[in-house]
Amino acid sequence: MNHRVLVAMAITAVLFLPRPAAAHEEDHAGHAAAPAASAPKIVAPAVARTYVGESKPVGNGTVRTWVGVDRKGTPVSVGVTFSETALLGLPMQPPKDDIGWEWNFALPKEVAVAPFDHVAFYWNPRGHIPDGIYNVPHFDIHFFMVPEPQRAEITAMNYDLERCFKLPSQEYIPAGYILPPQTEHRRMGVHWIDPASHEFHGHDFTATLLYGSYNGKVNFIEPMITRTFLETRPDFTAEVKQPAAYAAAGLYPTSYAVKFDGKSHEYVVSLDGLTKREGETASKQ
Repeated sequence: MNHRVLVAMAITAVLFLPRPAAAHEEDHAGHAAAPAASAPKIVAPAVARTYVGESKPVGNGTVRTWVGVDRKGTPVSVGVTFSETALLGLPMQPPKDDIGWEWNFALPKEVAVAPFDHVAFYWNPRGHIPDGIYNVPHFDIHFFMVPEPQRAEITAMNYDLERCFKLPSQEYIPAGYILPPQTEHRRMGVHWIDPASHEFHGHDFTATLLYGSYNGKVNFIEPMITRTFLETRPDFTAEVKQPAAYAAAGLYPTSYAVKFDGKSHEYVVSLDGLTKREGETASKQ
């Protein structure tokens, strides 16, 4: 077995132990403590124009994708916006064949934002492993770097497990991220977590950022946000940890945000500060 996986399993054996009920902290408003924003303060990129992608009903509301560009027409943000009522009317039981409900959204056709191809919006009414950390109702928002038909071929079963656990080169995963056991999932691959995240250090899970990979390639970036945290109407921004190198050239985020717009009564989850990175694959050809 890959040495990196063995180390990850050893670490997560400790991280994923159930926490005492009193281990979380609360702020003055009585809410679970939010993840600390990075210092110095992250400044949101200036968006001169927003292109809207696909929109679909979710719950009692709607979800839509979008890409924000600067005055030169260069993408600086990619995200999803969903109405406050999208948190209502959601199924409270998982589907019979999965742990959550999935809606897929195309990005705007007017502007390319490679390496990102589309967004998968997941609602997990019971959360998922590990118990005591992520087994609370939450949303997983996957910004995929591969087309949806390719994702359909990921079964995460039998012979496909070999592809799931064919890991990317170490430089393509941010330092500190580890691969816990049992994170393989169909239509996704495996999930890398940051053990430095607040939810592993005495705080309730509110918002966090994962990386995903399949068949030796990073294939998604995933903010995960609890419904309880969204109900606090957050204004949250945090750093996206960077890998040492990128397999594919493109625009990669330096921060992500979870915000509530009081005027439109909508939530916004975005990958921001998109920055052009050169691809290692192209440079070696």
